[in-house]
Amino acid sequence: MPTPLTALRTSPPLPAPREHLAIAQRFWDDFRQGPARQTGNTVLLDGYAGHRLRFATFSHKPHVFSSDQLPREHRHAALLVLQLEGESRVEQHGRRSDIMPGDFCLIDLSRPFRVETGRSLVQAAYLPLSVLRDAVPRLEQVAAIGVRGHVASATFLRSLYRELFDHAEDMTEDVADRLVEAIPHMLAAATATVGDLMPPPSQLRRHHKEQVRRYVREHLPDPALCAEMIGKGVGLSTSYLFELFADEEVTLMRWVRAERLARCRRELADPALRYRSIAQIAQAWGFGDMTHFGRSFREAYGLSPRSWRQASRMAVHTAKESPSDGAVPAHVATRI
Repeated sequence: MPTPLTALRTSPPLPAPREHLAIAQRFWDDFRQGPARQTGNTVLLDGYAGHRLRFATFSHKPHVFSSDQLPREHRHAALLVLQLEGESRVEQHGRRSDIMPGDFCLIDLSRPFRVETGRSLVQAAYLPLSVLRDAVPRLEQVAAIGVRGHVASATFLRSLYRELFDHAEDMTEDVADRLVEAIPHMLAAATATVGDLMPPPSQLRRHHKEQVRRYVREHLPDPALCAEMIGKGVGLSTSYLFELFADEEVTLMRWVRAERLARCRRELADPALRYRSIAQIAQAWGFGDMTHFGRSFREAYGLSPRSWRQASRMAVHTAKESPSDGAVPAHVATRI
């Protein structure tokens, strides 16, 4: 990840009233589930936590935050983040975007995501998905995309954030309820052209599946091949990989095993490889445990690797002795 920059200077955040800050601290501590608080990765500088709208200014040290760490009760919401200082990298829906100072970024908390941040200062609003979807029906097309804060369509959202955070100390529940309805419409205006620039989700998923399958086939011999290695190799998060293959008949790693077994089966039947042992062939395709290999092979093909190899040799031998092009096999001709 690039070295964080401090390109956008802002005035120091205004302190919220003590009771506002205490409520916000409890909410965001629960949201971040403890590890960040214990390791000192995140410091809440100011904020507000009402019934529907919550927002806060955070100072981050370098760390990674993902959907795996998120408590389930927060998966009905989204974060709309304004990057004030430093840089972040956000992954969701198979996209990976570098978020620069001045950029907005939406993170759908109901779907797998990963955020990697350096030293940074951010402002984040926590919004119910039900409200967001009314204004932005196709969230998957605008999530994890850096919306440049300086472009004309985002200036209204930028201004709203400035006023929102500058007047956190005066916030009331009535005002917050009105703002939680307004922010999604500002976001819709800021992202009006983003969806047109992105491929449809189905096309993007197909592209990612092809990318994953190509990587797997190129690395089948590597015994270390796993979901984490595949994700790093193709630039996708592990959680997204599992989601990507959720609509297939078999899981991603079962498909990897099937590909390896198919190659072992082919080589066991190849007469040119008859001097290679079963273990050598299995290990060449990433199987380290011969018991596991034998069990998997029998489960897939109904025969043990040894029985399959013997049956293949017999089939080749029989084929050589069978008549072809009208010729009579030698052992038959001697009987005539």
